[in-house]
Amino acid sequence: MLRIRVALVASVVLATACQVPRFEGPQIQEPPPAFSMKRDVTQERRMFPARAVVFHEAWVEASWGNFSGIYINGHPGNLGRGEVEAAQRQAILETQGQRVEIGPLESLDVDGRTAWGWGETWRLENGGLQYVVFRAAVPYDTVTYAVDFLTGDPGLKLRPDSLRTVVASFAVGRIRWNVPLLLIAAGVLLFLLNLGRRRANERAARARHVPLVKIRPKQTDEGTRGTASTTGTMGATGADAPAPTATPEMSVAEAIRKKVESRDRGPA
Repeated sequence: MLRIRVALVASVVLATACQVPRFEGPQIQEPPPAFSMKRDVTQERRMFPARAVVFHEAWVEASWGNFSGIYINGHPGNLGRGEVEAAQRQAILETQGQRVEIGPLESLDVDGRTAWGWGETWRLENGGLQYVVFRAAVPYDTVTYAVDFLTGDPGLKLRPDSLRTVVASFAVGRIRWNVPLLLIAAGVLLFLLNLGRRRANERAARARHVPLVKIRPKQTDEGTRGTASTTGTMGATGADAPAPTATPEMSVAEAIRKKVESRDRGPA
């Protein structure tokens, strides 16, 4: 029973002390439903078009002609707010005269670090929304990931904050361990193991002091008769042992006749 408890505690600890990502590597951890991974899909305008790309990934969804795409591009170096502001100014220059509105620069928390990004709206000639975009740059030590979410889906266009939430789910997927919880769990497991070892030693000590009683086998009537019949010949062995004699059977009439004759003769 104690072993089962130890196994349960160990499994619960491993499940709670580690955080397993949905996707490994640099990836969106919460893609919207119906999106599929299409690495070969590229975008028309990247966040940092002049910088080299060392990593690329994409999620796309196209239902009823409403295209949506999430693009992840890795660029060498740690790009901070200054580089993101410069990229935003470049985007404003490139979209002058077009029906594109670029929002203000904003910060957001992505994978435990500060990222910078902005939102965009692309309109049709009649003023309707064609696309809604959110772009963010997530800097790491040696590489910066630009995450762009463009959607023409009517449901997503009406909820532009959902694009920001999806982009903020980006992370370099890896197993994360909760070290304090692991130390506590290790102490609990050691306590349980020592408790089990102590109980086992106590049971072994009690078993050594239990007196052993020899139980004689139960004798049956046949075994008793067999013992009585052999008692008279206990001293004779081998050739000295008398041969068993068979008593002839006597009928009832013969027995009565002999009894009458002995009575008539009387005492000698």
